[in-house]
Amino acid sequence: MIEALSDACAPLHLAAGDFLIREGEKPTVVPFLLKGIVRGFLFDVNGREITDCFAVQPGIPVMTSADLQAPSPLSVDAMVPSEFLTIPIPEVQRLLERYPVLQQLYHRLLIESFSMHWEMKLTLCRDTAMQKYQWFLRKYPGLVDQISNKCIASFLGMTPVTLSKLRRILREKENPKA
Repeated sequence: MIEALSDACAPLHLAAGDFLIREGEKPTVVPFLLKGIVRGFLFDVNGREITDCFAVQPGIPVMTSADLQAPSPLSVDAMVPSEFLTIPIPEVQRLLERYPVLQQLYHRLLIESFSMHWEMKLTLCRDTAMQKYQWFLRKYPGLVDQISNKCIASFLGMTPVTLSKLRRILREKENPKA
């Protein structure tokens, strides 16, 4: 099984700003993030970019749908130079049929993804702006220094001005003036 997976893998390198997939395209590979930061985004009815998610954890599959055949509901781009190992979808399907342990892994990854997306959804729908930002800082340590405020604000459902105010409030709490 390890040999079959290894033989099927191909490296992929993206520069910052390069697309992994665009909304509406059918994926041809399952990409596993080795290094970097990618984000999923879509456009609202007014044409504004809405950041939906980030992938930063090495080893995570960067998929836009649990259905490997479905067109992507969003676009995914690299925020920084990023590296992946990819496996063609037909090969993934063949390996899933052949190796039950891979089916179990796929099932576990789907459950983890589902849980992560519900945590995100509940946080972004229920919490105050400050609670959302503090959650972001815990969930994505160090990311705030690597990507734009515009993307973070969009992800958290607030304006960049609101995010700047929250950042200032937290800085003042951490370093009160004497």
